[in-house]
Amino acid sequence: MIFDDSLRKFLTDKVEFFAQNPDQLIISVEKGSLKWTGQSLSHRQHYQLLVEIDEFPESIDANLVIVAILAWYQENQDPVPPNGPSPIEFESYILSNYTTTVVFTIKVEEVVQVSTDDTGNYVFNACPRPILHLPKPLHNPNL
Repeated sequence: MIFDDSLRKFLTDKVEFFAQNPDQLIISVEKGSLKWTGQSLSHRQHYQLLVEIDEFPESIDANLVIVAILAWYQENQDPVPPNGPSPIEFESYILSNYTTTVVFTIKVEEVVQVSTDDTGNYVFNACPRPILHLPKPLHNPNL
């Protein structure tokens, strides 16, 4: 699984609060499952990233975190269908007049390609799903 570390690094780079308070950003994996055809050892891992932010100050705009999560998701997962369910959910728990605990649940899919090297040892290549980029239409002035 590569997404837990990837998301932690991304959030720490984008949100100054996490760079200054890394212990208040807790990321864990839950509800994992595998899709495997049995034709090879390559498979897809489906799981939820649980992102808990402890004692998040009310003085910081939560949109900083939300936009950072959306940007990370956009870079690492296929686009969400327009009418599809949201892969990102959140809850907030008020701790005091100044802080809250916010928990985001992010559903992800990760592809793990498995091959063998020259000595027969397994080689794993975990990668995010390819992002679908639609080609831009060509404009032909002669048409």
